[in-house]
Amino acid sequence: MKTLNKYIIAIDAGATGTEAMLYSTESGIVKEKIYPPINYNLSGEKQTVKKLISIVHDILKNKYSAPVLVAGISGARHEKERKQIKNALKQALKITRIEILPDTEIAFAASFDKNEKNCGILIAGTGSILYYKDNTGNMKRAGGWGRHIGDEGSGYWIGKEALNKLGKYFDGAGPQTKLDVILKKHFGIKNETMLAKVYHEKIELSQIAEHVFRCAESGDAVSKKIIYEAAEHLAGHLDVLKNKNYKIALLGSLFQKEMLLEKYLKKIVKSDYPKIKIIKSALKPVWGAVKIGMRF
Repeated sequence: MKTLNKYIIAIDAGATGTEAMLYSTESGIVKEKIYPPINYNLSGEKQTVKKLISIVHDILKNKYSAPVLVAGISGARHEKERKQIKNALKQALKITRIEILPDTEIAFAASFDKNEKNCGILIAGTGSILYYKDNTGNMKRAGGWGRHIGDEGSGYWIGKEALNKLGKYFDGAGPQTKLDVILKKHFGIKNETMLAKVYHEKIELSQIAEHVFRCAESGDAVSKKIIYEAAEHLAGHLDVLKNKNYKIALLGSLFQKEMLLEKYLKKIVKSDYPKIKIIKSALKPVWGAVKIGMRF
């Protein structure tokens, strides 16, 4: 592993938030900072590049010169998109080596060594995806199609389901739920305002998820069902690995913060996917960007 570069800028750009680190191969972490979220599908190329340039300038503060930048970008699924981002950054920044990768790739690098096989990561944050390496060393994915098509079991999905169940309660077609009181208190959502809040004020549905967890933990049956169904959907990503021996690390903001989701998921995996071993990653995804940067 090469360690000739004195400084590495590592960026984990996600739909929940962006974590950046300035790392020295001599002394370790120089600076860490959390920035607003970046998602290529939502921001587009120009805004993604603009935000990345701003982060680099802020974390360097004209005090450091970093020859390597490694960034994992959520939503940048295709190589053509990542190449366009990379070329734009090369024109704007005085950095020798720039690597733009999917956020899944740096997360995988944080969890497993480069040569490991039959392993993968299941990410649950604003979105959801399974990213894994098979026994031939090929990288594959399941899910990750975004909030409008997929992302089942994600924070966005949980928020959407909560509003769906609340709507049924308002109609008299569903059971009473503590979500009625909680979402009114935190978001001003009630029978008369829910459509306006969602379609006109465009509240971020993934922010509702944490309140669903709190309601579930306090015994609300509707919220508990939503969380269990989220776990079922996340486990469904593993159908492509059924009856195969795999080691899967759990990553993403939901697994970092919410023990109930992990509890339900492990129960389902133990029953339906007995050959799959669930582990927790020892390192945050941003460390995967550092590890990749140290290879250059």
